[in-house]
Amino acid sequence: MRKIVFHMQTTVNNRIANAEGAFWEPFPWGEEETAYIAEQFSRADTWAMGRATYEAIVPWWDKVARGETPDDAHAVTAADRRFARVQRNMTKVVFSTTLTPATDRQVVGGDLVDELTALKRRDGKDILLSCGPKTLAPIASAPGVIDEYLLAVSPAVLSAGPQVFEGLTVDLGLELTDAKVFNGGAIVSRYRVIHH
Repeated sequence: MRKIVFHMQTTVNNRIANAEGAFWEPFPWGEEETAYIAEQFSRADTWAMGRATYEAIVPWWDKVARGETPDDAHAVTAADRRFARVQRNMTKVVFSTTLTPATDRQVVGGDLVDELTALKRRDGKDILLSCGPKTLAPIASAPGVIDEYLLAVSPAVLSAGPQVFEGLTVDLGLELTDAKVFNGGAIVSRYRVIHH
């Protein structure tokens, strides 16, 4: 059975966005960090995500994959283009009850624990999971669904905004399996869930 790896970018105090739902500044993330995440993503062939995550991230990276520069990008690096190609080739599974399926995405709207468990049983590489706390909490609280957490922590603290593990109803035991510290101050850590 393949693994589900939850991936999210957070602040030191676990906030994934500010109170308005936008990314925070400063955001020390450069070519070295992007290349490292592209390598982590290349271990997977499926990216499952909440609708808000999908709409905020995938169209931006698809634009980069087409060789375009998004309006809000200062520059597009070689590492950006590599990550864009990696994510472009992944199967996208979007959690939504209103979004319609398309050629570049599958849409699931039922019980997400059941949907992800069924996805794990299919042949393939790892599955990356990215979503906000309301979606994550019931999935992370269900035993045996998420196998690893890949967390990119930026050197910032936000006074308000959603926190990645908000609403969790169980305690999680984790084992650190890998960590990389970058010159800009970000740390990417991979944890294995200790199943009891």
